Amino acid sequence: MAQQRPILIFYHIPADGDEADAPNAFPIVKPGGGVTLKDVCTKFPLPGTYTFRFKTRFGDAAVWMDATQEDQRVPLMDGKVVAKVNRVAWGAAPAAQPAAQAMPQPAPERPPPVQ
Repeated sequence: MAQQRPILIFYHIPADGDEADAPNAFPIVKPGGGVTLKDVCTKFPLPGTYTFRFKTRFGDAAVWMDATQEDQRVPLMDGKVVAKVNRVAWGAAPAAQPAAQAMPQPAPERPPPVQ
């Protein structure tokens, strides 16, 4: 039986001073691939409550897509999972709510106006 290769999840937390061009990473081993938001939340290496945005392509542009449903597959960017992470709280999420939605999410960032 072939050994399952880990999928690396690359991430940065801008509020911590992380730079997108020097991301952190953690592995997820998932038979059959198809990483979901729940997989990312479960294996995320830092304590606390977070929201996740995943980088993907929209036409010729790179955009950040908010992930809010636990069973939602996270998108790929050039074959990699790339996340921008926002810490909502340092403490653990309440048990009755999924980690990514434990707290109200902040308003999304507005893109600059198109000229």
